[in-house]
Amino acid sequence: MMDPISPQNPEEQLLIERTFPVPQQAVYDAWADLSAATEWWGPEGFIVPADRVSSEDRVGGTYRACMVNTVTGDELWWGGVLRNIEPPNRLAMTQQWLGADGTPASSETLITVDLFPHHDGTRMVFRQGPFTDRRDADGHRTGWNSSFDRLSRYLARHRGE
Repeated sequence: MMDPISPQNPEEQLLIERTFPVPQQAVYDAWADLSAATEWWGPEGFIVPADRVSSEDRVGGTYRACMVNTVTGDELWWGGVLRNIEPPNRLAMTQQWLGADGTPASSETLITVDLFPHHDGTRMVFRQGPFTDRRDADGHRTGWNSSFDRLSRYLARHRGE
């Protein structure tokens, strides 16, 4: 059965694949553990303070977070609902930009993160969509690629834990 907010048109969906030289569980934990996520979520120039992240770690649970621009102090809030949790293989959640008061500020997208063993590490397949237009998808692609660069550095620092 297709998810009701999954894109029908591949042009409306963002697809990013990355490989990391760490076990699958380490990549999954970086996504699922809020203390880890605050170290890599958001593109360069943004931080996600630990006190601005909350999550109900269960299918159907909600999450909410805030990226803070380190130069301007501007806050970008987002949140959604956890749709699928299959450690260490898959996470799926909705994502929507929010006003500071929690009101929706964009249309909802679906994010899926699939993880696979790959040589001596992990292949991550990230999907998000549908987007309202190509410009929105391209902006998210830039932001996520920067975040995934930070994720790679985070995983390298924590490889021995």
